[in-house]
Amino acid sequence: MNFGRKEPYIPGDGYGHLAVVVDNLDAEHARFEREELSPGQLRDFKHDGATLARFFFVSDPDGYKIEVIQKGGRFG
Repeated sequence: MNFGRKEPYIPGDGYGHLAVVVDNLDAEHARFEREELSPGQLRDFKHDGATLARFFFVSDPDGYKIEVIQKGGRFG
């Protein structure tokens, strides 16, 4: 539950995750690496051989996941 919550979130019990769309996923991944933010592996989500999304995850200081998605298609 999020509304009216009095106690702090514990990593893992927060509401979903945040996702952001970027113009150049490869450049952002490289920038996150240079900044030592420990980005996850670049991923290609495919269906029937066609890429539906390219993305990676990174964790914020509290351990919550942030999804970074390449702009385009349904993420445009």
